[in-house]
Amino acid sequence: MITAGLALFVTSGNVFGQEDNGDGDEKLSLSLDLASGFIWRGLPNNLSPVVQPAITFKPGRFSIGTWASTPISPWGGDQEIDIFAEFEISSALKLGITDYYVYGSNSDPSYFNFDKDKTCHALDFMLMYESAGGFKAMLSTIFAGADLNNDGKNNFSTYIEIGYGRTFKKMDWSLCLGFVPMESGFYDLEDANFVNIGLGVSKSFEITPTYSLPLSLNFTINPAAKAAFLVATVSLF
Repeated sequence: MITAGLALFVTSGNVFGQEDNGDGDEKLSLSLDLASGFIWRGLPNNLSPVVQPAITFKPGRFSIGTWASTPISPWGGDQEIDIFAEFEISSALKLGITDYYVYGSNSDPSYFNFDKDKTCHALDFMLMYESAGGFKAMLSTIFAGADLNNDGKNNFSTYIEIGYGRTFKKMDWSLCLGFVPMESGFYDLEDANFVNIGLGVSKSFEITPTYSLPLSLNFTINPAAKAAFLVATVSLF
């Protein structure tokens, strides 16, 4: 799952096209990434190559959009389509809501199935902070959908992440640390634990005088699952 980069500290993607209404406040942006896999908050959603398109409309401080991750190979993992909305409280603080719609071969792919026991949707509320100095923090809670406890009630699985990013040697570097403070089936945890220790680096390579190709490498360790992943992402536009 993802929030089109909205919940991740290591993101990539360039604007493919922009449509401005003339007042400078409204913008439509498109992007397309190719990645060797898809790791979300330390969880392996796909270990096969994926294509990840996104579209975002941003009128002023409010933005709304959709993002998807689809396996390129027929034997790949889950498919995902997200709808997200954000509001900028200030230049550093944002509120966000994302509807994650994730389905695989063993689930009912009906988009309009909202039965809490069968739905493939999960709604996530996020509070995000990013300082001008590169420090980042996020608080995320799944408040509806496919996140139930043993009593069939919403578990309100919560994820906390802090990170830091800076530019060094003409490359963008970032670090993040993600923690789940409770038992959570959503994050496959029986108790509180760290699930995401990440290091990311990205660099743009000039292909022509007018086009550069960004490449990012993200190394992730999930201590709870005793797993590690390395994902390469190319932002085509």
